[in-house]
Amino acid sequence: MAAKEQASAKQSLTEKISTKEKVSYGCGDLASNLILVLTSTFVAYFYTDALGLNAAIIGSIMMFSRFADGVTDMLMGYVMDRVKTKYGKARPWLLWLAIPIAVACVLVFLVPNTGTVGKYVYVTITYNLVTTFLYTMINIPYGALTSLMSRDQGQRTVINVFRMFMAQVGSLIINASTLPLVNKMGGSSNQKSWIIVSAIYAVIAAILFLVCFKNTKERVTVSSEQKEGVNFVQSLKLIFKNSQWLLLCGIWITMCLGMGASGAVGTYYAKYILMNENMAGFISSVSIIPVLVLMPFCVPLSLKYGKRNVALVGTFFSLVGQLLMVINPTNATWLLVCSLIKGVGSATLTGTIFAMVADTIEYGEWKNGTRVEGMLYSTTTFGAKVGSGFASAVALWVISAAGYNGLAATQTASALSAIKALYLWVPIPFYAIMILFYVFYKLDKIYPQVMEDLKAREAVKGKH
Repeated sequence: MAAKEQASAKQSLTEKISTKEKVSYGCGDLASNLILVLTSTFVAYFYTDALGLNAAIIGSIMMFSRFADGVTDMLMGYVMDRVKTKYGKARPWLLWLAIPIAVACVLVFLVPNTGTVGKYVYVTITYNLVTTFLYTMINIPYGALTSLMSRDQGQRTVINVFRMFMAQVGSLIINASTLPLVNKMGGSSNQKSWIIVSAIYAVIAAILFLVCFKNTKERVTVSSEQKEGVNFVQSLKLIFKNSQWLLLCGIWITMCLGMGASGAVGTYYAKYILMNENMAGFISSVSIIPVLVLMPFCVPLSLKYGKRNVALVGTFFSLVGQLLMVINPTNATWLLVCSLIKGVGSATLTGTIFAMVADTIEYGEWKNGTRVEGMLYSTTTFGAKVGSGFASAVALWVISAAGYNGLAATQTASALSAIKALYLWVPIPFYAIMILFYVFYKLDKIYPQVMEDLKAREAVKGKH
């Protein structure tokens, strides 16, 4: 068994991943974004402006969901680390859950007319079914699959670029098409329009998840002896000893806090400040264009300068773009230009973050002697989801307290001021904090030594 595991580990370090497999892996994140962006960016707007539900209550439901989602993330990571099938440990979840998550996505928008309390109960159940359970159960294994396809740092960077490129394609489609498509189907205040659009996205997502399952391969096998006797609490202790992972968590949480608050009011800003709700999708879409263009360059740049340095420079661009927005905040053309600048920063972040997380798995194994990729990925997303959920909830609480009413033809001055502050000013300090976290990240420098030591350990094990 030891010889077989050693051979598998050696293969994972040398085998090149085909373009077909990389594209197929990227299909998984394209599918994830079709569901995630729809049920995060636009669902609050659907609840408040199509159904007339209270923004503060919706924000509270979403925050509860994000905290619960974080808990299920960690539990799912623990479960994934201990499940083994003929398809591997990560891939089978894509097969099992592709159709259930597609059905649940449509259920989110099928809110029945059962009275105000009944609607809130239904929203709580269906929203949590998608975000807290099914999305977690399919996305945690999907994310960990990167570290199981190869242990080669260069291959992982390329895989991550394919993944994030296609994820951004998904975001671009949703952001640019959703509101125009909903309006074409009957208007954003018409529930039936949202149901039709969600069904279209859900079918496409299910197909893409199945493509990802069929055409990817798990090559990394780590001795099962490593995880024997390691319980949930011990796994948590192991990952919190991983200093480089903690820094990445800080970066991700900080990003989600800033972007979560701004993103939660993006559609409201377009509707009431720019006087065109469709501009919300256009502004978000424009920020994705630099990501799609620059993503392929992240690989050579990361190999030459290091992933940390590439991401650090990009974060400066995001900060500058956000600062420039406040110069002319009511001019849609100016905001589109600023969004392009911010997109340059997003390209470097999305082009490196998951590959950096995968690197911290090897660092943790090197430092602690135990590999817990499922728990590590799941706790990373725990912080991100809690941060995003908290920021979104606070944003909705703030505009509700300021007097926002989704069914009103006009909004109060205080509500408009709150929307402006959340959209323009809140993200700025969070970008600055992200820069500080990147400054302290050092894994790029020591990673070659980490891998040499791990290979030496595996060679010793192979002799026994």
